[in-house]
Amino acid sequence: MTAGRFSLHARVAIGVVGLLVGTVLLAWLVAGGAVLGPLLGALSDERADAAAYIAREVRSAEDPRQRARELADELGVQLRLVDHPPHRLRGGPPPPTIERDGVTMIFAAGRRGPVLVPMGDGGGPPYLAIHFRTDLDRPQRRIGLALLMLAAVGVVAGVLASRWMLRPLEVAGDAMARIADGDLSHRVADEGGDAAARIGRIFNRMADRVQGMVEGQRELMAAISHELRTPLARMRLQAELLREQGADERRVAALEADIAEVDDLIGELLESARLHQGMLALHREPVSVRALVDEVLAEGLQGDRPVDLHIPDGLQVHADRSRLARALRNLLQNVGRYTPESTPVAITASTEDDGVHIVVADRGPGVPDDALARLFDPFFRAEQSRSRSTGGLGLGLMLVRQVAEAHGGRVAARNRSGGGLEVELVLPAAAT
Repeated sequence: MTAGRFSLHARVAIGVVGLLVGTVLLAWLVAGGAVLGPLLGALSDERADAAAYIAREVRSAEDPRQRARELADELGVQLRLVDHPPHRLRGGPPPPTIERDGVTMIFAAGRRGPVLVPMGDGGGPPYLAIHFRTDLDRPQRRIGLALLMLAAVGVVAGVLASRWMLRPLEVAGDAMARIADGDLSHRVADEGGDAAARIGRIFNRMADRVQGMVEGQRELMAAISHELRTPLARMRLQAELLREQGADERRVAALEADIAEVDDLIGELLESARLHQGMLALHREPVSVRALVDEVLAEGLQGDRPVDLHIPDGLQVHADRSRLARALRNLLQNVGRYTPESTPVAITASTEDDGVHIVVADRGPGVPDDALARLFDPFFRAEQSRSRSTGGLGLGLMLVRQVAEAHGGRVAARNRSGGGLEVELVLPAAAT
C-alpha cells in the first residue's frame, strides 16, 4: 500500500508513532550497549571471582560439605555437590568455560543458570553447583518492559497528538464543505492568537467576501430580471390591445411568440448564471423517475411523437425535482424541435454502479460527429442539421449539463446507429 492511499491523519499518526518508537529503540540500544553491557560484564566478573573463591575454599577444607554450607550462609548462595552435570549439558554443545585463578568454571545456562566447578581429579565429577540468587537478566527485562510500556503509551499519545494537530484542518475542511454546499453564512471559531485562530480569521474573511459577492450577484440578477420583464409585460399588454382593436391576428401571434422567446431567453440566462455561480440551492429529495417523466410528458413538448418508456418501477434519484424536470423538459423540447413528427422517442432509465442513467433517444437527423463535443456549450447550434427556423437559442442543452453537474452527475450525447441522437443523463441514486 502506498503512502498516497493513507489519509493525512493516518500519515501524521504514523509519523509521530514512528518517531516515538524509533526513540524508544534508540534508548534500548543505548541502555543495552552503553549501560547494561558494562554493568552486566562487571557483575559476571564478580560472580566468577566469587565462584573461584568458593571452589578453592571447598577444595582445601577438611570437611568440604560443612565448608560449603558455611559459605552458602556467609555469601547468600546455594551450594550442592552433583555427580552429573545438568541435562542441558549432556548431548548438547559445550557450555562456555572460563579459567579464573586456576579454577575452571562452567556456565551451565547463561547468566541465570548455576556455575559448575569440577571438584574431581582431572576436571571431572563431582561438580560443585553454585546458584547465585541475583538474576543478571532481570535488569535487562525490567528496562525492556519499561521501554515497551513507554512505546505503547507513545503510540496512544501519537494518535491523540495527530488528532489534536489536525483538528483545525478538519474544522476548516468541514466549513469549506458547508460553504460549497451553499451555506454561505457558516463561520468557524477564530478566537485566540494561535495558528488555528489565524486560519479561522482568514477563512471567515474569505467567506464574508464570497457571501457578499454572491448576494450582490443575486440582487443584480433580481434587478435585471425585473427591469427586463417589466417591459415584456407591457409588450404583452400592447399585443392584447392590438388584438382587441382588430389587428392582423397572424402579426399579433408572431409578436407574442417573439415576446415569449425573449422571456424564455431571460429565464434560461438567469437560471444558467445561478447554476454556474453556485448560487442556486438544490432541494434534494428522493424523486421517482417514472413519475417525473410522466409529468413532463403530459406537457406535450414532444408533440404527437410516439414515446417508448423503459423505466423500472420504484427507481429513484436523489435530486432537486424542479431542476431535474427542467432538464427533462429541455431534452423533450429538443426532440420536438429537431425531429419529424412521426419519429418515435425512447426514454429509458437504469441503475448502474455510478448512479442512475436516464437516456432520451430520438430518430431524428442527429448531429455531425465533430459537433457532439460542443453540443452542451452555450449558444452552440449544429447548423448543418438544425436551422434557426426551428427556434431555440442554444441554451437548452447547456442547462441540462449544468443541472447534471450541480447534482454531481454528468451528461453525454452520441449519435445512434441507424440515425438519431441519444442524450444520457447520469445522476446520483437515492439511498435505499
